[in-house]
Amino acid sequence: MSDKSTKNVMIGILICLIVIALKPVPSFQSEIPSSVDISAGESVVQLGENRIAIVDNTLNSGMRGEVFVLEFNEDKKTFDLIGRYNYVDFFHNPQNYPVGK
Repeated sequence: MSDKSTKNVMIGILICLIVIALKPVPSFQSEIPSSVDISAGESVVQLGENRIAIVDNTLNSGMRGEVFVLEFNEDKKTFDLIGRYNYVDFFHNPQNYPVGK
């Protein structure tokens, strides 16, 4: 290759690198939050080896504040509901939940 064609190829590569460097970075939002996000939506939180909790944080869902605790049944390969709790009700009516009992 001659010096002129080598120089043209190098300039082309340099222009491509500049275009790549100046290209805006796309922003992605995770579909599954890593922890409980109280702003909106549902979250899945791992409580133990075979237990998870599903938390509903949607403001207008009708089930806001509900926490469902599920345990994985290895024999059936399904999750069984082992408890349900409403943390919003707890904060609005703490007198209904005696501490220590």
